[in-house]
Amino acid sequence: MRSLGPSDLAVVEAMTRREVSLLPNRQIVGEGEIGLGLYMLTEGWAFRYRQVGERGRQIVDFLLPGEIIGLQASLLGVLEHSVRSLTSVRLKSYDPRLIAEAFEKSPALALRFARYVSAEAARSDALISAIGCCDAVQRLAFLMFSLYQRQSRNRVVDPRNCPFPLRRQHLADALGLTGAHVNRTINRLKSDGVVSINGRQLAIHDLPRLSELAGFAA
Repeated sequence: MRSLGPSDLAVVEAMTRREVSLLPNRQIVGEGEIGLGLYMLTEGWAFRYRQVGERGRQIVDFLLPGEIIGLQASLLGVLEHSVRSLTSVRLKSYDPRLIAEAFEKSPALALRFARYVSAEAARSDALISAIGCCDAVQRLAFLMFSLYQRQSRNRVVDPRNCPFPLRRQHLADALGLTGAHVNRTINRLKSDGVVSINGRQLAIHDLPRLSELAGFAA
């Protein structure tokens, strides 16, 4: 809730509850739950997903610090996806009535929430489009480049040392690929001198080429 005016900040502070810490791979909210709380991710990464059957999981978005969890349930009354922690996370908890308070008392804050919903939907639409229209190399390039871009909006990020805590299974579940196909694709991008993954960091060696593969070329 950075850069809020005094009146908007007062609305937020009146609805702030507590801070929560979770280890990696812990469920934060679950699909179909009603009356959930509202959270802001202050540290760490999480991901939104839909469970399909007993084993299938489709990741529809990755969540970074400063992003909101539970907004859909606050607006619609029920959540249509689940959210899990990808890394260790810290969350700031809010009373879900904050949304109603914002629309009643703080138009600027309500507009910020509306913009967040639009941005979240746009990210999911872009990921679906990449899965439907791109090959494995382009899909992986899209995800890598878009996550680099999102992190770069809030701070300076070295493209050769970009945080990237996703494991192979996260990539497979987000991009509609098998784990083996993800490995082959990562190796191809590495052998072509585009990117490499070192632990939990992404090293982008050829940013223009990654942008081109991702579909962001000018």
